[in-house]
Amino acid sequence: MTTATEFLDAFNNAFSNKDKSYLDPVLANNCMIHFTGLNETMTRQECLDWSETDFCAGMDNYVIVHDTADSIAGTHTAWGTSEDGDWKSKCFIFAKKTGDKITDWYVHARPLDD
Repeated sequence: MTTATEFLDAFNNAFSNKDKSYLDPVLANNCMIHFTGLNETMTRQECLDWSETDFCAGMDNYVIVHDTADSIAGTHTAWGTSEDGDWKSKCFIFAKKTGDKITDWYVHARPLDD
C-alpha cells in the first residue's frame, strides 16, 4: 500500500523537479484534483501538465492525520510563484484512493504570512 507520505513525496518531486513522471504512476486514469478554496477542479492530465510549471515549486512539513487503504488526510506547506508573485500556503489535503492510485485529491489552501 502506498502511504500518504509517498503520495505527498510524488507531488513534491514532480513540482520541485518539474517532472510529471513522479506523479504519473500514482494518479488513477479518472483522478480529479479539487481546489476547494478556489472552487476549481483539474483532470489527471491537467494536473500532470501543471506539475511541470513554475506555479508550485515544492512542498514540506507533512503532518499525516489519517492513512488507510482507501483514504488519506493531513496538512503540508507549499510554495511557488503565481502571476501575482511568490506565495506560500498551509494546505489541508484529503484524498480517496484505490490500491496505489489516487482517485480524488482535495486541497484547501490558506496563505501563510512570512
